Amino acid sequence: MIVIKSVDVTKAKRIVVTSALPYVNGVKHLGNLTGSILPADVFHRFLDLFNVENIYICGTDEHGTPSEVSAMKEGMDVKAYCDKYHEIQKSIYKKWNIDFTHFGRTSTKENEEITQDLFLRMYKNGYILEKEMTIPYCNHDKMYLPDRFIEGTCPYCGYEHAKGDQCEKCGHLLDPEELINPHCTICGGTDIVFKKKKHLFLDFSKLQGRLEEWIKSNDHWPSNTRNFALGWMKSGLRPRCITRNLNWGIHVPLKGYEDLVFYVWFDAPIGYISITKEWCKSDDELEKWWNSDSLIYHFLGKDNIPFHTIFWPGMLMAAGKYTLPYYVAGYEYLNWNGGKFSTSLGNGLFTDEALELFPADYWRFYLVSILPETKDSNFSWDDFKKKINGELLGNYGNLFYRIVYFIKSKFGGIVPDAELGDDERKFMEAFENRLDELVKSVSNVRLRESLRIVMSMARDLNQYFQERKPWASDDESSKRTLYFSVNVMRMITQLLRPFVPSISDRAMKMLNAEGVEWKKFTEFTIRPGHKISNVEHLLEPISQDEIERAKKYRSKYSKSDDKKKRGGSMEIPFEEFSKLDLRVGKVISVEDHPNAERLYLVTVDFGSEKRRLVAGLKKYYSKDELLGKKIIVVMNLEQKEIRGIKSEGMLLAADDGETVSLLTVDRDVELGSKIR
Repeated sequence: MIVIKSVDVTKAKRIVVTSALPYVNGVKHLGNLTGSILPADVFHRFLDLFNVENIYICGTDEHGTPSEVSAMKEGMDVKAYCDKYHEIQKSIYKKWNIDFTHFGRTSTKENEEITQDLFLRMYKNGYILEKEMTIPYCNHDKMYLPDRFIEGTCPYCGYEHAKGDQCEKCGHLLDPEELINPHCTICGGTDIVFKKKKHLFLDFSKLQGRLEEWIKSNDHWPSNTRNFALGWMKSGLRPRCITRNLNWGIHVPLKGYEDLVFYVWFDAPIGYISITKEWCKSDDELEKWWNSDSLIYHFLGKDNIPFHTIFWPGMLMAAGKYTLPYYVAGYEYLNWNGGKFSTSLGNGLFTDEALELFPADYWRFYLVSILPETKDSNFSWDDFKKKINGELLGNYGNLFYRIVYFIKSKFGGIVPDAELGDDERKFMEAFENRLDELVKSVSNVRLRESLRIVMSMARDLNQYFQERKPWASDDESSKRTLYFSVNVMRMITQLLRPFVPSISDRAMKMLNAEGVEWKKFTEFTIRPGHKISNVEHLLEPISQDEIERAKKYRSKYSKSDDKKKRGGSMEIPFEEFSKLDLRVGKVISVEDHPNAERLYLVTVDFGSEKRRLVAGLKKYYSKDELLGKKIIVVMNLEQKEIRGIKSEGMLLAADDGETVSLLTVDRDVELGSKIR
């Protein structure tokens, strides 16, 4: 049995908080946010409340083939693609009230310098070895496939969608050649060969003993993280490849290997340090955060546990520089109405879409209330409504309004003078005990429990307020109740800020009150004679109509939508068809796209004019099959540049997810005829 040691975070000298770096390719779904960024933000905000010196570091993970492939789909240079989605993600997290100290990226000079420096230290210390490896090569796409772009059946558990580096079902790390019936995830083909290439490896087998001893010493880790890491070590560590045959990435600073770049898993966690350096004003400040008595807290999903408890610490041990992680919070999965979140399939809501439906603080409150800290949790629209209306609004928002309303209506908005009695003193004794519980809960990163504790404080105050009925009591009793209640409400409002910062800030502004430092937190700082700023409702209830509309919401990030974007094709909503200029044209020439292996340049004759289209049809049609076909083209859409060549229209095709079929005209009609 593993006993988890309790800690007191308020006694920490300095803390670096990180959340797993979200990959740059597109917008992230709520599962990603809930399993790393949101709990890290809540923890960071509590550290601020407790007056613990800390920083919250995050950023986009940008290297590797996924960026190159995604950029190709959008017809963009990979650097421009990363620039675009870094800014998109950054702006979305700002709307979620995520309080990053710095949100950086891994494609920076700082990350290149630190990654190359750490590698050379590992090499000098004898942890780097040269080894020939077998790499999958897709004959259709004419490219080497990174591990995440080859998929097949897991040899250990039989899961049919295991990736070339890891099976997400059983957790085994894999080499691509171990997969049964492998196929390329870019083109879907099985024409894969395995070629021999020399690469560099980090020899984790030399670190086995040190890592196992270190993991066992971390008796303050959550049990799921510690058990996972110890269980994983039983199979033994082996050398792991750290280089790849790619263009986009950090190049290896070693003679004979300059044409290789570091594998994205290698330089990504180093981003925690390089993003800190980017924010710091000096090397001494970086040293303060990463090479002294700072505590490093990582927040991430359970699929990232091996990398943050074994590989990342092993890298730091091999280099002999920088502080090892102190705490690794590995979250289980958040499911969507009983099913799995999936970026590729469009299952669930994404971080930008969620804010189109409800305010960020509603989401923050609910998602923390169901944080998958020890087991998978499930999102439910009905439960969402119940918790917001019944707890956030019913238990806190309504009470806040009633307190300030009665101060306004009975005493003109001026906090009355009053002596506290035995009931109030007993209440504060219990309240301070709850504060101790809260500190312990936050210190052990049990944030779901922390929210329950704060809401229980609101329930206790609600009960106190109801029993004393200031609206029906004599003036002295009303003065005592309202003076006491508004001061306790100030405390509860501050304690809620890590969860619902915008609501808390509005409430504090309404109270015309400033935040109070932790050592004076339970002092009654709203004095008699203090004027309440104004009286209004903090939040509105969620209606059933809003929930029903939300249930019908369809994510725009569906798998079919993603496929339609390849080669410039797209789905057109039915109600928009009347606005489209659809015309019949004849394909008169088909050429290969000079900058994209899977695209054609198709010239179409419309009788009075000719246009050139960029089309992703190479997988489905030969040039001879396209020549002479009469097709239907959308003429009045905005023309877009795809891989350096402008597409002057979009052809119509049917796509069932497996194949694409052009919409053609089966009779002899005049070219340029309009489709009605």
